[in-house]
Amino acid sequence: MTSPLVRLSHITLQVSNPQRIITDLVNKYRFRPFAARGLDGVAPCQVALRHGQVVFIVNETPEKSSLLYDAAVPLPSPDTACNISYEVEDLPGLCRHLVSNGCRLLVPPTQLHSDAGSVSYSVVKSILGNVRHTLIDRSRYTGTILPGFQPLHKEEDNPSPADVTRIDHVTYACPRGATPRIIEWYSRCFGFQHFPLREGEDPNRGFEISGPQIGLRLTSVECSGREEVGKIVMAESLPQQGLNQIDQFLQHHREGGIQHVGLLTPNIFRSAEALTDSGVLFAGQPPSYYTDPQKKEEILCAGLAPQHLARFGILLDTSTELQEDEERRILLQVFAEPLFSKDSFYLELIERRGAQGFGEGNIRALWRSMQDMIDDLSQKVQEGAVTQ
Repeated sequence: MTSPLVRLSHITLQVSNPQRIITDLVNKYRFRPFAARGLDGVAPCQVALRHGQVVFIVNETPEKSSLLYDAAVPLPSPDTACNISYEVEDLPGLCRHLVSNGCRLLVPPTQLHSDAGSVSYSVVKSILGNVRHTLIDRSRYTGTILPGFQPLHKEEDNPSPADVTRIDHVTYACPRGATPRIIEWYSRCFGFQHFPLREGEDPNRGFEISGPQIGLRLTSVECSGREEVGKIVMAESLPQQGLNQIDQFLQHHREGGIQHVGLLTPNIFRSAEALTDSGVLFAGQPPSYYTDPQKKEEILCAGLAPQHLARFGILLDTSTELQEDEERRILLQVFAEPLFSKDSFYLELIERRGAQGFGEGNIRALWRSMQDMIDDLSQKVQEGAVTQ
């Protein structure tokens, strides 16, 4: 089926202490709050923040009052990223399609009005854990702020020095064996298609990476021709590899969910420097990663300096087989510290210079660096240096 999704609208975070998360997003990650509701204490606090085309809505975990453009995750729940919202053009038709395919609408089609027109939305429960999708039809709306939200202040036209443009991908932490059902659901309901991470990949088996300290199966889907929808990556741990970050996430949340979001940037070095200056901690790499002769040569052939990557823990993966006159495809990535607790959600910076997938070398190194960071945070928690 042709995907009914137009673009990714925003991602929702449901948290117990919204002020702390908003402060971190503003001060560390250079987001700007631009709209809100519930600041008077009558309704749950909901604050929308923007960085480039990336929008997060931070929702206070509600006890009684309902949320706008969302359905609350039932309590008790840890702080969580739980909603990927998409813009659509035919909400009634899509909702009929979803219901006919056995989906549960947490919020039926609802229309809200303002002086700028009307917005229709519905919320559907996904097949995975606490993940839900708000589907928004803005075709009859000319405003920039959704009805029910109030503008906080005039947004600045100057871009942030961190220079994030849009969401590249969202990665799910999935129970073992769940990926084929998840792929089938997203294909049937929203028209997502398998995006192979390596040539000849079986979508039912995904891309398996195993070895010392790593056991991982990745499978990716996309809406062909609609990069603004972003990719979804399913991550499962492999058995007999010991407790790892996927298992820790599942234990913490008691179900699958959104593990991390990749933020696309045209210049990862400038973005990482700006965020580091703001206090963001990135997962580092051992010096041997950058001094290894083969990796060092790969970095130099890409026109980059190993010491510049090492400064922020940035990883590089390049295409190894090039056709004649074809430019080298380069992928640069780095993970930031968890935004909530050590076993939860975090952000990633990613720069693509012609590369569309996810290189195996980067996946291995990212996995190990994030696992080291989580283990280090666990040690600090045990020593009483930080709180979860």
